[in-house]
Amino acid sequence: MRKNVICIMAVMLSAVSFLTGCGSSTVAANMELAQTSVSAITVPEDVLVVGLGESSHGVKEYQEMKAEVFQALVENNGCRTFVIEGDFGSALKVDDYIHGGEGTAKEAAAQIGFRIYRTEEMANLIQWMRTYNETAAEGEDLHFYGMDMQQADNSKSYVFHILEQINPDISAKYREALAFLNDDAMFDISADAFEHGMLVAEKLIQEVDNSGERIVEIFGNEAYAYARECARSIYNCCDIRKSDSAYNAVRDRHMAEKIQWYVERGDGSVIFINGHNGHIGKVNATPYYDCLGKLLAEKLGNGYYAIGTDAEVTVFNSQTNGGFEELKVKNQNSLNALVSGIAQNYYYIDFSAAAEDDNWNKIISDKQRITALNVTGATMMKVFYTTEVIPKDTFDSMIVFGKVSPTTLEQ
Repeated sequence: MRKNVICIMAVMLSAVSFLTGCGSSTVAANMELAQTSVSAITVPEDVLVVGLGESSHGVKEYQEMKAEVFQALVENNGCRTFVIEGDFGSALKVDDYIHGGEGTAKEAAAQIGFRIYRTEEMANLIQWMRTYNETAAEGEDLHFYGMDMQQADNSKSYVFHILEQINPDISAKYREALAFLNDDAMFDISADAFEHGMLVAEKLIQEVDNSGERIVEIFGNEAYAYARECARSIYNCCDIRKSDSAYNAVRDRHMAEKIQWYVERGDGSVIFINGHNGHIGKVNATPYYDCLGKLLAEKLGNGYYAIGTDAEVTVFNSQTNGGFEELKVKNQNSLNALVSGIAQNYYYIDFSAAAEDDNWNKIISDKQRITALNVTGATMMKVFYTTEVIPKDTFDSMIVFGKVSPTTLEQ
């Protein structure tokens, strides 16, 4: 049902190529408080997780900004972990590539599992991480992980491969029991089947635990941790997919658990995560469920630092059943109106510094409508493509653009 509704709404939207949001009064602000290079970005020493949001997944500048902010955190805060809004098992294939695995960066990007990431910009980030790791000192290599669980094929592949080396019969048993859980057929699987999948996944987790010593002996501690988390991701995938009206709430809760898992397994260095603004913000974008960022802020306190993004004019790739189409929207607010006063197309503003200036404090304390575009243009029909936030309550800082353009799609 969800898939059919989305398709219908996307068709309705295809007749609209340009939409315009309501304007906002412009408040003068001291732009000397804003940075025009993200390379100087640093976060406080007590921060454990930095979230970078994006107001659309289909924008070139936002995908490039993932790389630039991550690179700044690597240089300035010792960050070594990149976590994307992509599936756990799929991202492990990218992590293998950046540690010298076979293939190309383009092929690695395709492994993430979502078409929105099959772009030149994402491939460039992955290649940069691989090149960095070639000369990184031991223990200072970079990792590419995922926090989502909407798919299961690659998580199944990883854990079954490990178990096959330990007990081929057990591996074959669970391959058969979870054969119905197929990424290409997720929308055709019944809630009852997902309920059954959760029971199977619970037993699979127990099998991994029972074989833990042997897995560690043959493959090492890290492989055991990944195998167990892949099994847990299969359970979570079924839980998310069966939830229907609670889909988003269950998904964000499980993503928050995944980030906490990374924190607990880490060495205390900063972890970088990337997802939609609606996930990353510390305040719920909708009253119907608690978002990832709110859950992390409650769990980590000042240990979670959120960066939002916005643009006055957004030209983006909107995903359709057959591929992508370019759409354009405009939404002016007091934040993105300030881009016209600087020489380049964006600025970065740290709200802790901005709050000391009266005009800046007014801007970031007032309600602002920021752009909110998801994978498909259908989202715009649902929420009129903007969402209202109080910037300083929702984010710790923002990167604000004048105009942004579509991603460079790879075939």
